[in-house]
Amino acid sequence: MLTFLDDMADGALSQAFSLVGWSFLPAYATSFVQSAYYRLTIPAGRRHPQPGEPLFAYHNRRIRIFVLSLYLVYTLAQALYDVKLAGDFYTLLGVTPWSTEREVKSRFRKLASKYHPDKLHENGQAFPGADAVFVQFKLAHDTIIDPARRFAYDRFGPIVVQTHQPGLKTIRDYVYAGLRSKAPEYMTSAAMLVILNYIWLPKWGQYWRYFAVTCMAFLELYFLTHIWHPHNLVMFWASTAQRLLPQLLPPHLLPFQILAVVRRMSMSLNIFISQLAPPQARNPAMKDQQTTQQIAHLAQTAGRLDAESGALLQLGLSPFRGDVQRSETLRTGMKEGLLSTTLRNSPQVREAVQRALDRRRQSPVTLQDAG
Repeated sequence: MLTFLDDMADGALSQAFSLVGWSFLPAYATSFVQSAYYRLTIPAGRRHPQPGEPLFAYHNRRIRIFVLSLYLVYTLAQALYDVKLAGDFYTLLGVTPWSTEREVKSRFRKLASKYHPDKLHENGQAFPGADAVFVQFKLAHDTIIDPARRFAYDRFGPIVVQTHQPGLKTIRDYVYAGLRSKAPEYMTSAAMLVILNYIWLPKWGQYWRYFAVTCMAFLELYFLTHIWHPHNLVMFWASTAQRLLPQLLPPHLLPFQILAVVRRMSMSLNIFISQLAPPQARNPAMKDQQTTQQIAHLAQTAGRLDAESGALLQLGLSPFRGDVQRSETLRTGMKEGLLSTTLRNSPQVREAVQRALDRRRQSPVTLQDAG
């Protein structure tokens, strides 16, 4: 029981660290990666996009998605590594979930001949905790060879066999007990999710949060009511991945281990979706702030363009400064140009010119006109 409580404490601590990591790490990592990206891709001396500018927001969103995806993959790897560290009765005995009863008994006899307390005392190899080690071997052996207890262990983990629960003898008993224990848990989780969606989490992506919790409930219900045998293709890919990463991935995953990983990923996925929401979806006030920043940026750009165009105009007029005759000629030419442009663009003048052209096309051409 103490071991189980220690595992629960370790799991709660790991989840707490995961929540803390999700709270601030993506933001800091996004800022760092974006700064490094600008230093690597923008030549020295050129201006970097600044916060509040559309290009900065464009880069920030894509880098944030990349960082969040990496952290989600890291969370999955950490969850699988925690499962490997925790182990299970099968790895304790050195067998697999698909080993026969004869193989399990044979393996237990070998371990008993080596780790039985009486055997250790006879050989002078006793060590502190030897009795507890043998008790764990015995518990694992008794659980695996008992179909009902094995069914319960595969779905609920060590707690179901480490604590005495009267009235649970058959698989049916364990299934009904599991349904009774899981129904309030999922009702509470659903209620909490609804409350969080209304008071804290953004509306953006709430469908996928509900979908993730629903998939989790159906997966647990499936494991609870079915005998699970992984597909051969799944076994092949899992064994290949385990051979490539033996220090990270567990040799196999039991239903309760799969559910533990899925629970952790479900929580992380909910946070991932919330962090993935656009800033205006997470905070409506931020949308007005972003609009104000964009208007200010547009005003600054317009001011710079006005200053540059004025400077170009002054540069073009510089040859005429100090020369009265040239200045007067330029002034007269500009007036005539403005007047002619205004007349050409006048609708009445355009209409009169068009009528004259139409009359010329319609009138017959005489020899006198041709000459």
